[in-house]
Amino acid sequence: MSVIEKLAIISDTITKVMNFVINDTEIKPDFDEYLKTLSSTNADRGRLQALLIPYIFERRLTTERKTIIQLFREKVTDISKEENEIINSLEHSFSSVFEIRRVLSNGFEMYNLINEKMYKVLSLVKMNYFRGITTGQYALCRIFPMNEENYLLEISNVLSSINKEQVYKYAVAKIIERPEDAYENNPKKLQQIEKLVTDFAQKFEKCFHSYEVITTNMYADNLINLFNEYCESDVLPDEEEIQKNIKQIENNRYFTVSDFQNSYSDFMEKSLEGFSSHSSLYDIGIVYDKELGLFVMPFYRTFCKIYEVEDYKTIQGYKDCIKSFLENDKVPANIIKNVANKYDNFMDRTNEILETKYTLEELLSLYKADSMEKKIFSSASVLYSSKIFEEMMKFVSLKEEKKETTGIDYSHVGRNDKCPCGSGKKFKNCCMNKLQIS
Repeated sequence: MSVIEKLAIISDTITKVMNFVINDTEIKPDFDEYLKTLSSTNADRGRLQALLIPYIFERRLTTERKTIIQLFREKVTDISKEENEIINSLEHSFSSVFEIRRVLSNGFEMYNLINEKMYKVLSLVKMNYFRGITTGQYALCRIFPMNEENYLLEISNVLSSINKEQVYKYAVAKIIERPEDAYENNPKKLQQIEKLVTDFAQKFEKCFHSYEVITTNMYADNLINLFNEYCESDVLPDEEEIQKNIKQIENNRYFTVSDFQNSYSDFMEKSLEGFSSHSSLYDIGIVYDKELGLFVMPFYRTFCKIYEVEDYKTIQGYKDCIKSFLENDKVPANIIKNVANKYDNFMDRTNEILETKYTLEELLSLYKADSMEKKIFSSASVLYSSKIFEEMMKFVSLKEEKKETTGIDYSHVGRNDKCPCGSGKKFKNCCMNKLQIS
């Protein structure tokens, strides 16, 4: 098969999946609703295709949370051997942030900022479609591997090299959202993270004499910082200092914390402010899983308390608390298993509250399918070994130094706002350029 024929059958197969989404009676209503949320109900053909790519590869439907590709496999049977191979490959597609290193006649050479690996990517369309994309720019791309080659499904955004901070911030946000993207396609990175998780497990137990530490959001940042400093310096923190930051809440209860609703644009600033900046008081569990790393979980003690007390109905928000731990993708199956092992009544009480009749295996298969299928390390553990996170923190340090030197806080200034230095110019034409890292 020639290269042109191969590209044609790949494009035709992707089009087949797109048409399936648009025409399937089960999927179409959900896709129509998806378009409404994006105010794109009357999108033209080009815009519709652009929206179909993230929908196909990120959406999960049915109670089993099946992917669109899985549903396509179940319902579409008239596919050739070549198409089946492409469908297999599409299941392994991934989205990441890349730096364009070379523009080729048939694609790009790109460095993946998230998994720290070089990729040669072949384009499915003519390269003049990407006119204007040059070396040194950053691109948010979705690619898929097939037969030792990588193919470009989409470029959804392109940023200039002068926007490094914005790019790094977005890349770190992607790692927090999907930590597995940092190592799934990079065995060397996987080994590095596995070693780090093992080493830090010993340090955590030595530091806290346990794999679980319960405190409140007012003190969690201090405990995390003490552990971080120990990992960096190998000097154990003072026991008295640790105990001073372990506090209990008198009445455990679950409620919505509005401070968690951060966008990609401000997540770094919100994260650096820490849990102690939140206006509400709640319990936090700092839990180390020896396989997956460090997890910091709000309301962890409240979650456990539901299975400890005789009358769980005295705990405010008990049902929402259970649902939040089950539905939150950041809480892996391992954590739920550990809690289930601690409390003999775990499944009886969970079924009573949720009005279900699940076994533990059924519960985990329903709510924790991803972490049951593959190893997903905690985002905190992945960030410990991330070069892009290290680069991001340089920006933060520079801003802090600038703030200390000038007394001016630039962190919440928009590009077109007046510069806080008092020059009368817009920020983008004044101090913003001085804050850029070359």
